[in-house]
Amino acid sequence: MFLLSRKSESECLLVFDIGSGSVGGAIVISSAGHIPTILYSFRTEIPFQEAATGQRLSSLMLRSLSQVVIALSREGFESAGFGAKRPRIKRILVSLSAPWVASMTSFLSLKNKESTPITEKVFDALLSHSANESNSPKGLAPKGSVKIEKLLMKASLNGYETSAPYGKEALDAEFAIFSSFSLPRVTENIADVITHLFHVEHTRFHAFSLIAFMTLKKMYPEEENFIFVDVSGEQTEISIARNGIIVETSTFPSGRNHIIRMLKKGAGIPPLGAEAFFRLYNEKSGAGKIVERIEKLLENAKEDWRGKFAETLSALSQEIFFPKSLFIVADSDVLPLFTRAIGGLNLEKFTLPSKKFRVTPLNGELIAGVVKWNTPEKNDPFMGIVSSFASELR
Repeated sequence: MFLLSRKSESECLLVFDIGSGSVGGAIVISSAGHIPTILYSFRTEIPFQEAATGQRLSSLMLRSLSQVVIALSREGFESAGFGAKRPRIKRILVSLSAPWVASMTSFLSLKNKESTPITEKVFDALLSHSANESNSPKGLAPKGSVKIEKLLMKASLNGYETSAPYGKEALDAEFAIFSSFSLPRVTENIADVITHLFHVEHTRFHAFSLIAFMTLKKMYPEEENFIFVDVSGEQTEISIARNGIIVETSTFPSGRNHIIRMLKKGAGIPPLGAEAFFRLYNEKSGAGKIVERIEKLLENAKEDWRGKFAETLSALSQEIFFPKSLFIVADSDVLPLFTRAIGGLNLEKFTLPSKKFRVTPLNGELIAGVVKWNTPEKNDPFMGIVSSFASELR
């Protein structure tokens, strides 16, 4: 049984991970000086659709979220060891992946004739001016969206980097700001579903790309330049980090569900039967014509995804060379397939011809250094990445 301790200033909070293929939730303990502990977690898939449409996907996502909320409320706290005496939940963390969120990084600069105090008001004026510039379409937020977070990732005053720019004076200032946006009704509907059973003081929304970036910085502090790939059910999101900040993000509509559709169309495999064939493919086991046919279809699916990945990566940045370190997270049954797809990529367009990406698949065991599980057999990597961010909220 895990008891909350006043001496260690432990806090119990709820964490949710909402993607395009599934929804997860967890009860997490965060203590000062300790990595977060997942006491209980539950994940359910968003019902598979033959054709993914925005409105239908949103409705199914909220239905799956409701199932997760009910599971946390009815059995979660008892399984976590609290019994009838539940802890008070003050905060909820919600992580959003594409298509529920869009992210961008803005680069602002200020040059003065005389030293000027850097205040939050000056910073906000620069950010507003950048967002309104008509000649920077890549910096524009999605139409009709609302900002859910704004993070100052890096600041330099008079050419020197600083973590605390406010209150200081400078002739020259440069800022890198990460912002995330979502459609108003998306965040409102999610909050309504969660707070129907859990009444809390604060519900915070964050982009999964930012949460993963912060987690990777803790896991690999020496890595300042890398690519992060998040493969969900319907979407793949690519983030590029350079010099310790996220510089660009982009998505393309292909993921686990796209492969399932190819299996159903090519071999009549029902969605619920796809996981078994993913396992046979990963283990290179099985025999017979149907297995050979499935293997060929999965190879075609891998090539299709690889082509879309390369096209998106090529359009994402104007830099000559990409970072060579690449981290990828996906559902465990398809993670090997996407890892192999990247491993077989022709890199002549992206980096030195003689080099390959150093691909690191993020699984539960690898993330164990930044988060603990009460039940190690349920080490969901997505839930682990999001829960590790709980310590940042302190």
